[in-house]
Amino acid sequence: MLGGILNYNSDMTIKLFPEAIQRRREAYKECEWLSDWQVHSAHLVAGSIGSLACGFETGPIYVPMPTGSGKTVGAIWGIVDFVNNYPDQRLCFFTPYIDAVEQVYETLLSYLGEDVVGYYHSEAFVDKETELKKQVIVLTHKFIEHNQGRLDDRDLFVIDEAIYATGEATLKLNHFAEARSWATRNNVFPEAFKKLSDLAYALDKELHESKNKFVAVPYQDDLEWAKIIAYTLKLAEHSQIIDNHNLLVSVQRFCEALLEGLVFLSKGKTDRNRYDPTYSAAVLGIPRIDKTVILSATGGLAYDIAGPFQQDKGSTHYWSPPNYKQLKLVQLSGPKITGHYKTWSSSAKKEQVQSYVDWILSTVPESNIYLTLPKQVVESCLRAYFDQLSRGELEYPFTTKKHGKQINVSHHQRAVGSNAFKDCDAVIYLWDNHHPQAVAVQKFHTLANEEITQEALEEANGGHLVGDYRRIKEAQYIDNMMQQIGRGRIRNISEDAVAAPMTAYILTEIADRFVRLNNQYLDCTTDTLAYENVEVAKPVGTLARVLDHLIKQDGGEDISAKDVEKAVGFELRRYKAQLINNWDIMMAGYVYVAGTRGRGKSATFKWIGK
Repeated sequence: MLGGILNYNSDMTIKLFPEAIQRRREAYKECEWLSDWQVHSAHLVAGSIGSLACGFETGPIYVPMPTGSGKTVGAIWGIVDFVNNYPDQRLCFFTPYIDAVEQVYETLLSYLGEDVVGYYHSEAFVDKETELKKQVIVLTHKFIEHNQGRLDDRDLFVIDEAIYATGEATLKLNHFAEARSWATRNNVFPEAFKKLSDLAYALDKELHESKNKFVAVPYQDDLEWAKIIAYTLKLAEHSQIIDNHNLLVSVQRFCEALLEGLVFLSKGKTDRNRYDPTYSAAVLGIPRIDKTVILSATGGLAYDIAGPFQQDKGSTHYWSPPNYKQLKLVQLSGPKITGHYKTWSSSAKKEQVQSYVDWILSTVPESNIYLTLPKQVVESCLRAYFDQLSRGELEYPFTTKKHGKQINVSHHQRAVGSNAFKDCDAVIYLWDNHHPQAVAVQKFHTLANEEITQEALEEANGGHLVGDYRRIKEAQYIDNMMQQIGRGRIRNISEDAVAAPMTAYILTEIADRFVRLNNQYLDCTTDTLAYENVEVAKPVGTLARVLDHLIKQDGGEDISAKDVEKAVGFELRRYKAQLINNWDIMMAGYVYVAGTRGRGKSATFKWIGK
């Protein structure tokens, strides 16, 4: 089975372990509301933790099961098994949100007791030092950034989503001056901070004089001053004289990444009157990446592109992914609004956005809706429409009523990992979740644990990302869509491993992304919904058009390249390198076999099964 969320054919027998299911049901009360398929899936997640703990597998491994499969439940079972089997070893569980920390901790507490399991987050009324002494600790991802070295004694890590976002640092030139001023003023390793500042200014000069969009910082492991800032400096010892703790944490992360060769400069969007480069750095930050299990709803999309990650053996060989035959994906068209959505501040553009959102909410037949948009669109265009005129930050998600329907409003950056919206019969995803190109560069090298060199950046210095950078950037778009789609009823998966009926309405600026999204839910149905006189876009990319044709086939048989060429209207020979071992094509159930000389040896899309 391939990595990621794959679908089985309707006639495929679901793989289950009846004895293990019965054993789990007898041991854990939460099984009462889980189907046998979910218990089986959770059992495999627990097994992946045990497999890594005993050395049967070597990490990092990822478990790619969609939302609703039982990943968190299985992680809890695996942690309980770990404590019983390895009383002298220590484990850390990471989850993105404070409420998730509380939920996981409370469940573990009921099985293990407060002497064994602890927790900590920024709002917890507990003693951090006491909690960190316990065998199992439950934390948010942010703990790593602010508590360097505190988890070096852990033997095993279980990470719920977004592992590669835990060690990022984004700085501007003035930040280095501010850090140097603090160090000099308080006599805290002033020479080390001076050298850091000198490096920043030298890099700025190099970038300013360069025609490139990105400039790499050469890998050097002998920078003693960087080691001092990254590892010798203990911020906790200077807490009373620190005004900007987050800045110094970012500087430490920058120096740590510098020693790994994972730092680069980006010009970003510039014009004649503005030059403001960004210094980007990122490290995975997990002390024992070889002893790490990653739980991911969309695992293969990112982890198969880069890095040493492998799918765990349990989900690879003994798991039957859910069927999405009751899911409908609807591709939307939308109003033509000029500029990036961050600039939609004029009254005319606000009116366009409000009219469109009101149209879609009034048009769709569903009555309980999870609506997600870019945060900037909600904040600058829709506060009045949603009756959220109070000053200050909005609390997401919030609920309102429109056209007699319940609308649960969130934004793309917030992936609510709970069952709070499992009764929503529709998810509406409007406008893509854009990130700067530098984010894709950073993500790829961090995941791959690969040094950033100027040679490596050459393919990113053009107007558009290409190669692996482009692949991971596009994977981030699809990953975000799938995370948000997974908030609704689709997460309710039956005894027969069939996701509950739901409709997902998608407005994406590039139709090729809709094709790739459809490829993740191969058994679903698709439809279109046009806004006023705006046609729904069709895929234009070479691979997207080929993929779209393959998805629409019944499967089960090989397809000749000539038949595909006839359907898409162009020859495939010159795209051979892109078609061979293409991940998206394999997800659709095919591999491209290039033709050779001789009769009957023409190119073929060979069926390998979904």
